[in-house]
Amino acid sequence: MNLKPEEVFLAQGTLRPDLIESASLVASGKAEVIKTHHNDTELIRKLREEGKVIEPLKDFHKDEVRVLGRELGLPEELVSRHPFPGTALVARQLQGH
Repeated sequence: MNLKPEEVFLAQGTLRPDLIESASLVASGKAEVIKTHHNDTELIRKLREEGKVIEPLKDFHKDEVRVLGRELGLPEELVSRHPFPGTALVARQLQGH
């Protein structure tokens, strides 16, 4: 794809609980790790420090994101679906599940 690392940004749907559970400094400087998340690894933390990560939902919880989705006019079947729309959902769709 001829991508240049210095020109690439990562956009991801990180939510507030992801950051809290993984004890990210973005959420708190005092938290203990509850579990790790794919969207808060050492590489992601490094990229954040470099200003290379775009996470427009990082300050929101699922219920707040659902409200935003409704206000944006997204279909209710998408906004209310379980599991919550995210990377795991995309992976399951790609695998045909």
